[in-house]
Amino acid sequence: MPADARAQAVVENTLASGWTTTPEWTLEEDLRIWGPPDGYLGDVDAVAADSRGNIYILDGTSQEIQVFDAEGGHLRTLGGRGQGPGEFREALGPAIALGDTLWVADGLAPRYSIFAPDGTFIRTRVRRMASGMLTERCTIPPDGSYMEWWTRLPRVERSEDMDNNDLRHHHPIRVSADGGKQDTLPYLEFTRQLADLPSVGSRRPVWFGPTLQRALGCRDDVWFAPSNEYRVYRRTLAGDTTVVFTLEGVRPAAVDEDDRDEVRATFERYPELASASALMADHLRALPENKPVIAGLFVDGAGHVFVVPETSRVDAGTAIDVFREDGVFLGRASVPQAVRINPGRAYATGDYLLFAGESEAGEPYVTRLRIRR
Repeated sequence: MPADARAQAVVENTLASGWTTTPEWTLEEDLRIWGPPDGYLGDVDAVAADSRGNIYILDGTSQEIQVFDAEGGHLRTLGGRGQGPGEFREALGPAIALGDTLWVADGLAPRYSIFAPDGTFIRTRVRRMASGMLTERCTIPPDGSYMEWWTRLPRVERSEDMDNNDLRHHHPIRVSADGGKQDTLPYLEFTRQLADLPSVGSRRPVWFGPTLQRALGCRDDVWFAPSNEYRVYRRTLAGDTTVVFTLEGVRPAAVDEDDRDEVRATFERYPELASASALMADHLRALPENKPVIAGLFVDGAGHVFVVPETSRVDAGTAIDVFREDGVFLGRASVPQAVRINPGRAYATGDYLLFAGESEAGEPYVTRLRIRR
């Protein structure tokens, strides 16, 4: 990870400084979408909104994008599983470009499918990379290029003590607006916490281990944070770290018996596996003492960075920390109690936040949280 000394600004914040420089934010749920008429949502893989307030929901189960207006009325269904024009094999999410055109990259087909604001399929554009990751708020920045994340396993840096899970390079990829040029930009390096699993003779990432939280910025930058510490970096696409901000006094949540039960429940679903019991015991022995402190990281393209914390006092998904892009902590906003959000499925604007959510019965929905200042 980059050294703090290389950053142009290092900003140390405390929780006590929250809402001292700006009016307090209140998050109010004003819309909940369960699915299209006479239907429901399967797996909500990604969400987005256009300049008119229309909401786009990628259902990974059906490979359809459901479009709703700002009041929650269903407008249309786009795509569907298939290989024909305007269909998706593995859609990576809705990306909204200038003029509210919709771009959909396909993780299993080398193409982008492009739709007009009214949902009309316009054309297919060749995509030069295989696979990819889900779209974000700033997948298409103001210059009209297309930004993607590519995860590379650096073979040259492996050793006999390392396997495919150890070291990953996260590369931002920028594709020009006309599709004619692709730049592979400086990578983010992250080594995951792994454990030896004697029952299967391999090493695997530990449950509740740290991850690299990251978000594309809208100003030729990226944001990232190793999730085991409250320290967030801003880096230009040229590779220079310009801002590092922290939030002091944040203590991680301990891995408790409920977390251990979560591991047990996962393996109990597969009793037919001969090694399941021994493998479960290996994973339970390898559990860390504490969980990561950052459960989500995203931006709104309007000057704010959002961190979803998980600490000794805050359960994941119950609060959102708000920062300015210069690293100054504005304050912590509570998520309404009735809302259960997925921190990794977020889309933010200057006026509201969209999240994939889930009822206590496991039914998926999308919620809009209006920002009241």
